[in-house]
Amino acid sequence: MPSLSVLVVDDNEINRLYLLHALRRMGHKPVAAVDGGQALELFASETFDLVFMDVQLPDMDGLSLTRAIREGRAGAANDTRIPIVALTAFASRDDRARCLEAGMDDHLSKPVSGSDIEAALARALAEAGDSGAPEATDVPGFDLTAFTRDSEREFATEMLALFLELAEPKRLALTRAVNRGDVAAAAPLAHDLAGMAGPIRATRLHAAMKTVQEACGSGTVESCRVSHARADRELAMVLAAVRSHPYLADRHS
Repeated sequence: MPSLSVLVVDDNEINRLYLLHALRRMGHKPVAAVDGGQALELFASETFDLVFMDVQLPDMDGLSLTRAIREGRAGAANDTRIPIVALTAFASRDDRARCLEAGMDDHLSKPVSGSDIEAALARALAEAGDSGAPEATDVPGFDLTAFTRDSEREFATEMLALFLELAEPKRLALTRAVNRGDVAAAAPLAHDLAGMAGPIRATRLHAAMKTVQEACGSGTVESCRVSHARADRELAMVLAAVRSHPYLADRHS
């Protein structure tokens, strides 16, 4: 499973701490919000792959917050179709139905276990892969087999190391540019990342970054942010595959 950026919305300190700890141990990057207001601020300014949403919150409930996201009232930094997993103390069919009706994709009843969290993440990735939509996340994960099969080991190792060295800072710079609405700075960064994807056969990443470049080149901040959210998820998958490749592990051993 690729490393995911996850927004955890829960007002209970113990539950929140457990979720953050479990997600970090699985290799993901969680960010916490203690209520709906903070969740909206984070959602509007940072890019996420998935949301774990407590239904009962002190200011606005998780159902209202989900509707705001689905209706595009939570900013343009993330896709309105981002996977949202409900966290609730109730496990009845009616409770699950209310969550799904509000626009949530999945439902976990508390207390949740590590296996519950892993299963929810796997379902979210599988559903993204089965959606049939022509997006960067159509197929979960990324495989370097095609690149390494046709490349000499020494060359492939050098290419993968160089990709990490260059792609990680460009990813950060692109995210910052998109978040501040600087489309003029974002477009060439997306162009560079698209070009870097080609040699390692990351075709989905190449296409996703070309879409970002075109959206930002049009000068529309909202479309730039939406396309970037999709492309960044693909880039995260590629980076995770490169970091964990045996060639790089052998190089540092």
